[in-house]
Amino acid sequence: MRTAHKVWSGIAAGVFGLVAMTDLAGSSVPPAGTVASSSTLPASSGAVSPGAIPAAAPSVAPAVAGPAAVSASVIDVIDGDTFRLASGDEVRVLGIDSCEAATPGGQRATAAARARLLSAPVTLTAEPGVDRDRYGRMLRYVGVGGADFASSMVTQDHTAIYTRGRNDASTAVQSTLRRLDTDGRTCGTATPTTTPRTTTATRTPDADVDRPRTPRPVAPRTAPRAAAGSSGGSSGGGGYYANCSAARAAGAAPLRAGAPGYRAALDRDKDGVACE
Repeated sequence: MRTAHKVWSGIAAGVFGLVAMTDLAGSSVPPAGTVASSSTLPASSGAVSPGAIPAAAPSVAPAVAGPAAVSASVIDVIDGDTFRLASGDEVRVLGIDSCEAATPGGQRATAAARARLLSAPVTLTAEPGVDRDRYGRMLRYVGVGGADFASSMVTQDHTAIYTRGRNDASTAVQSTLRRLDTDGRTCGTATPTTTPRTTTATRTPDADVDRPRTPRPVAPRTAPRAAAGSSGGSSGGGGYYANCSAARAAGAAPLRAGAPGYRAALDRDKDGVACE
């Protein structure tokens, strides 16, 4: 019995040793479902192994850093790079310059902007240190439908990168827009905003030119002013005599009512004859 017990003990010890050696040998292999560290992987040769996910392609939209984007609703498009928000603020898109609205190119730019900006809410992002232009318009990067609005417009012939003054977009944004702007702007001649006046009888009436003329009021003519020195009591409007002595000295006495120089103050008895 003692001999058999020793034999079985030796066999068990041998099996235990083999199991321990197997565990130590397998410790360098990562368990199933785990990712090996970079130190245990061979150097990459640049090829993508089957089933691996390639790195994402760089975005075409300009990278905007700084304040967070704010959602807003557009209620009116003024031209290809300017629009009005529901708040009443006007927004000028940073980095681009569309043709003026009165030109054929401007009409195309305005139509393109309306199709994009009026269909969904937009996101507005400020360039750090830049807020409004000299006209009070907000200067913002504009996103719509997950895409950069300026980048989509500058690829068309009605919009180009802004070069008519200081471009407040970041250097990185300008570089992206310049790369996308391969054809500049083709605006064409502006459409006249007014119809030339004609002298024919069939011309269209002009509300400003052809408005009815209101006759100017004519002031009534007033009676000739009385001679200097005449009083309100004189009915003749002639010379003035301070007293009857003056009237006699002038050879005008007596003064009858209605005659030049007559006034009630000189007619003491009120009989219509003064300085009798």
